[in-house]
Amino acid sequence: MALVQTEIDFVQQLPVNHRVTIPEEYIDEYGHVNVRWYGVMWGTGANTLMSEMGIDQAYREQKRMGHWLLRQVLDYLAEVHVGDTVTVHGRILGRSAKRLHNKYWMVNETKGKIAATSEVLVANADLDARRMTPFPEPVASNLDAAIARFDALGWDPRVSGAIRP
Repeated sequence: MALVQTEIDFVQQLPVNHRVTIPEEYIDEYGHVNVRWYGVMWGTGANTLMSEMGIDQAYREQKRMGHWLLRQVLDYLAEVHVGDTVTVHGRILGRSAKRLHNKYWMVNETKGKIAATSEVLVANADLDARRMTPFPEPVASNLDAAIARFDALGWDPRVSGAIRP
């Protein structure tokens, strides 16, 4: 009998962009991680992935460019509790001259489950003009190379259909 890979098997092929063991202060009155902390974890993971592409502090300071979140589709799939260790894994799905379509998975390593997903549309921004602007080189080439590497993994992640770069 052939083994069937599950989504978590595919997700764990992606690099870990953030790892944290959930502290008490992340927990809300319902006994699980409060939604605001998901934002912190998503943001930390996204910044790691974007830094690997060249969109980092130097990019912001020297080029006066950065990335803005335009749209986000969240799915909360399983509760996360104090003491659980979670990882954020990101993948660039596609891009246009000015925008990226990314997806992030939060894996609860303690429970062996995907806890949540975040699908996003991100724009490259000129921080002085306060407008979207094309990705410059070498960032554009870095993004294209990353998309090719992710596509070579041989699996298509489920997407909402609500985002197009």
